[in-house]
Amino acid sequence: MSDSSRCHRPSAKREAILDAAGSVFLEVGYAAASMDTVANRAGVSKATIYAHFTDKDDLFRAVIRMRCERNMTFAAVDNTLDARATLTIIGQRLLGLLLQPETLAMFRLVTAEAHRQPDLARAFYESGPGTGKGQIAQVFVDLGRRGLLSVDDAWQMADLFIGMLRTDLFMRTLLGLPQPEGRTVDKAISAAVETMLRAFAP
Repeated sequence: MSDSSRCHRPSAKREAILDAAGSVFLEVGYAAASMDTVANRAGVSKATIYAHFTDKDDLFRAVIRMRCERNMTFAAVDNTLDARATLTIIGQRLLGLLLQPETLAMFRLVTAEAHRQPDLARAFYESGPGTGKGQIAQVFVDLGRRGLLSVDDAWQMADLFIGMLRTDLFMRTLLGLPQPEGRTVDKAISAAVETMLRAFAP
């Protein structure tokens, strides 16, 4: 066996476990998910799972981290774009992520478990929404550095921008309710972007 094969196999096995665990968590919920089910779905032994993860909490946190790492929502935006174009791209990416069925399912799962498993809620926030907010804050820092926006508190600006984007559009989708006539993702993004541009003009 080559050194290359030995190096890549553990990574592939770990990813297979994480993919299987993500599917199981979303299908049956955190409480009902078992390491046996994950092992069967991944085609590995339970001992192999424990060689990579200490317990189910650790596995769940790793699933969240993996999904965030695979997500390109907050990949760098072309730094030659103006503030309107930059924020529009971030808004499109963010709402595209938030309205995905898988994202909504994970949000429902964590919300249902939060009061029983506060550590999981914390892990979800830190690996998902918290990390995303930090990356959006960095976008505002960059826009401020380029003189395109007046930036005093980038974290607060990111919080405001995300809040305007989520609003009723996200909540209705989360609850499976129809959107009011004429309300679209593009309109929600445009309104949020224009508000930020007016409020924080340099």
